[in-house]
Amino acid sequence: MTLRPTALALTLLASFGLAGCATTGDVATEEMMVSESVEAMPGMAIEESMPADMGSRDIAVERRQIITGDLYLTVESPLDAADEVQQIVEAAGGRVDSRSEYTDWETEAPSAYLWVRIPVDSLTDTLASIEELGTLESKSVNNSDVTLQVVDLDARIGVLESSIEKLSELQAQATTTAELIEVEAALSQRQAELDSLTSQRNYLTDQVQYASIGVQLSSPDVAPVRDPGSFLDGIISGWNALLAFFAGTIVFFGFIVPWVGLLLALGAVVWVVVTIRRRRKRENP
Repeated sequence: MTLRPTALALTLLASFGLAGCATTGDVATEEMMVSESVEAMPGMAIEESMPADMGSRDIAVERRQIITGDLYLTVESPLDAADEVQQIVEAAGGRVDSRSEYTDWETEAPSAYLWVRIPVDSLTDTLASIEELGTLESKSVNNSDVTLQVVDLDARIGVLESSIEKLSELQAQATTTAELIEVEAALSQRQAELDSLTSQRNYLTDQVQYASIGVQLSSPDVAPVRDPGSFLDGIISGWNALLAFFAGTIVFFGFIVPWVGLLLALGAVVWVVVTIRRRRKRENP
């Protein structure tokens, strides 16, 4: 069967037009254009992969969200707690994307930080298990709605797949080298666009299915100071402050004692020198 150049040109033009669609309504319009162009070619009878009334159907859209958050815990042993956090996350079907351990140069207290991916279905229970490892200092969980992005990608991918299918059928029916080259060029472009959009959808799907949580683990020595929550807490905080004051005072006096001794020694030397000079003046007026 010979492809008519005019029909082939119309088909390729319709196929290139598919790349600009971004909504489900445009998908139905572009699909009808390809269908009419293909049906105009003699001898070709291609079954439509998408229903003609696609744009008129009510489609239930599932809401998609990307969840991110942070946990800050104080624990007795941050390094051991980091191992436990990793075990909890992996037991829930998640993974640890990064982990770092370091020591504060002032207090020499160890700390650890983990960037974990947790399945959203088990996020609440997993976070609760992690919080039980120590004292929760701060917590934040944020949601970002990406439903429109997912719907847009799915629609564009569906149109490209339909376009590639039709171009493949045209490629099989090409009878001249010029027709074959023209179809293959359009097919290569559509395939590259499809691969790019598929990669974007896979990445977005991973972000939706797994929450991204940062877990900071520090020892109590570097924990933030919390305001007293009750009268008893106020008494305890005041007593600790008093002890800290006296401890600081003792350290201060211990620091200045060597300087005081040095000043006394210099004063004694000066006194001796002055005394000797006075005696000499008296003896030799």
